[in-house]
Amino acid sequence: MPPRKAVREAPKPVFSEVEIVAIQEAIEPLDRVAVEMEARWGAGRLPRLVTPETAARFGAAKAKLDAAIMARDVQDVCRRAGVMIRGWQAMDREARERGADTWEGRAIGIRWNGQEWAIVWDRADLPLICQQSRAPERTIAAAELLHAWRSLKDRIAGIDEARKVFPGGEIVRVNFPDGGDDIPF
Repeated sequence: MPPRKAVREAPKPVFSEVEIVAIQEAIEPLDRVAVEMEARWGAGRLPRLVTPETAARFGAAKAKLDAAIMARDVQDVCRRAGVMIRGWQAMDREARERGADTWEGRAIGIRWNGQEWAIVWDRADLPLICQQSRAPERTIAAAELLHAWRSLKDRIAGIDEARKVFPGGEIVRVNFPDGGDDIPF
């Protein structure tokens, strides 16, 4: 009798569609609070402005949320997201009580491509924000971004027309066939 071939089942997805949607919706309010706090204080900066104990509790809460997400436990994700929201609010309160300066009106802290960035509105505030930032090399004045944008527009024909046709559209990648010019400092 010939040997039987083993039948392989298709691998099951790591997350079902229902789990993905439920988890995304559960963490959406947390994401809004995190974006608000990082805009106010700078990306990654707030835990450094509170006591080590508060920062440790926040870090532990984040690890527990991550574990709940990986376990696909939607109810636990909901509970842990609520804990994280309260954690952000507690750090905000504590940092204010300790007299820490926010970046409100001076700069915005964001995460982009997995990195922390600070965009400073007034170039005069750049030295202060660089000093307070975890990544001074990714702290940039708004005017610098506008200069870069103008240079980009000069190299891409039709960019203004495309933005009129697709208002709110996003440029996600630019490829220059010649490798681009050196940045004029």
